Amino acid sequence: MKYPIYPITFSYVSGIFCSHYFGLPFLMPLILGTLAFVVFIYLYFSQRNRGFKILTNTITWVVVCVLFLSMGACMHQVSNQKVKVDDLNQTQFTIKIDEVLKSNQYAHRAYATLLSETNKPQVVISYPKESHLPRVGEVYKVVGTINEVVAPRNLYDFNYKQYLQHKQIYYQINSYHAPVKIGEEQSFNSLVVSLRDYLVSQFSHLGYDAKTQGFAEALLFGIKTNLQDELQQQFQDFGILHVLAVSGMHVVLLFSTISYVLTHLRVPKKVIPVILVVFLLVFSLMAGFSGSVVRAALMCVMGMIGVWSKRNVDTLNLMVGSMLLILIVAPNYLFDVGFQLSYLAVFAIVYCYPVIQRYFTFRNWIGNYFGQLIGVSLVAQLGVLPLSILYFKQIPLLFLIGNLIAIPITSFLLVAWFIQMVLSLIVNDLAAFFTPILHYVSSFCFDTLSNLSDYFSVKTIDFYLTPIQTIILLLLIFSAFWFFKTRKVNQLFVSLICIVVFQSVSIIEHIKNQSKVELVMLSDNNKIVILNRSGSFLHQIGGGNMFTDRTIKNYQLHNQMKVHHLDSLAKAFTLNNKEWLLVDSLSIYPKKPFDYVVLYQNPKLNLDRLISDTQPKLVILHRSNYLYLTDEYIAYFDQKKIPYYDMRTKGSFVLSYNSDNN
Repeated sequence: MKYPIYPITFSYVSGIFCSHYFGLPFLMPLILGTLAFVVFIYLYFSQRNRGFKILTNTITWVVVCVLFLSMGACMHQVSNQKVKVDDLNQTQFTIKIDEVLKSNQYAHRAYATLLSETNKPQVVISYPKESHLPRVGEVYKVVGTINEVVAPRNLYDFNYKQYLQHKQIYYQINSYHAPVKIGEEQSFNSLVVSLRDYLVSQFSHLGYDAKTQGFAEALLFGIKTNLQDELQQQFQDFGILHVLAVSGMHVVLLFSTISYVLTHLRVPKKVIPVILVVFLLVFSLMAGFSGSVVRAALMCVMGMIGVWSKRNVDTLNLMVGSMLLILIVAPNYLFDVGFQLSYLAVFAIVYCYPVIQRYFTFRNWIGNYFGQLIGVSLVAQLGVLPLSILYFKQIPLLFLIGNLIAIPITSFLLVAWFIQMVLSLIVNDLAAFFTPILHYVSSFCFDTLSNLSDYFSVKTIDFYLTPIQTIILLLLIFSAFWFFKTRKVNQLFVSLICIVVFQSVSIIEHIKNQSKVELVMLSDNNKIVILNRSGSFLHQIGGGNMFTDRTIKNYQLHNQMKVHHLDSLAKAFTLNNKEWLLVDSLSIYPKKPFDYVVLYQNPKLNLDRLISDTQPKLVILHRSNYLYLTDEYIAYFDQKKIPYYDMRTKGSFVLSYNSDNN
């Protein structure tokens, strides 16, 4: 084959997907891969001295694909071996900080290694915000509780458990006491972070205010701990949040700047690649090896190797080759949203943009720059749009305006701040001379985005696609560009088939939603919120906190519907011919049979009498109850063999009337 890297990478990626979504036993891909390897060796030696045969070559191609598919499945399973904690009742831990996360309004958070366990698993830890912010490499004694990371409590909520599993983190420690620092362990990672902290501290001496300082830290190093929430929300509204994350664009800009400066300083040609490789390695380390940064750095290195070996450098080959190398080392990168969006955006730019490039090319260099920026932004946004809708459930309407303003300014600021930071290591006063100019430029960017944000009342459209719809829509977009690129009828047929399949899937989803009848009691910390659904009609009973409101919004998006009726909560009511009773702290209830009895807000009552008076088919224990009371309820119901549903451990209660199963 001319480009064997394409089917090899596709097979390897398919193996990772099969292992992740179908849970194949490890022996199956291992045996299959071993057999494929043996057959491949046999075919290689049997064909080495013979002529080309189509049948044998086809068999060899299939065997190689099976080999890499099996390899992908095996590597994924090896990388996701769960490291178990022996005792979940322990309350004292020794941890080492691996990565500091952005603090929320209640607590500091970090990824840490649990040193007090033999296997040293990674955990996520949170402790009071009154304590000092931890640093990477510091070792602490912590008093708290350890539990497995819980699954989402409500339908369609963000799956934080799955997100952490891709990082091989399965446990969380919650502490209500300040940790005690007992030492510090030096490692390569802590040395890199110390270097990053030193550069940040040097930059902090240049005289910027807190807002600009936080923005500069995010732009240069990907540190968002000091980034103001208001500024982050503005960039999110404009669909340009990628600017605040250290991405491939940042790597390429700094790589090009350093290469340009070194060339004009007449540094020996053999030394320049070494300096650039060292820069890419250090920058990737300081950025925490994020997917997009590793992708860009690896493509730059592979491109330099291609130029050095005097071979033709094809961007698509570099992209696919770098993906294969990254996934061989870390298969879980495949499920990183930044990794997926980065590769999809690059593919859209490389493959699709040449089709429309002539429409955005002008003779005037200023017009040509902004024309190219508009064209690239449109293509990149179109390429990642289905995936961004799947993950973020929004269509940004102002992305083009945001890109036209933010990308030129942030590109200038990135290069200028990088040079200023390097200069500050030599002559701090000279570096600080440029602070007023750069501060004005950054303030202009903030103010412009803020004014435009106030001017446009509608910035995004809430929308949702299923995973199947997302895949089909991606195929439709790229097959359409394929047709305009080749102008062949076969490619047009592919696009038409994608349209038909997409419409068919959408109709099936609509019919399924129209026929669904269910009741959902949402998992709210304090209040009872019930969604009673019949086809496209959604009836909401009660109101909850802001997190519950977000869950209701997600429920409506996923099911293509809106709340048609909102009622206040009653102590007893009838829904779908089922009798419901809510018993709160007052413990007052009528003596009559009920189908479902909900205990919430810590009712202290005689359970024997309650069961005798109400004769429930199921008792639901709400999350608002104290933990000790919930344990007492559960012990009683287990003893009496009374059906119950614990929302604290199982999340929202779903009653499907289509199947009559909970």
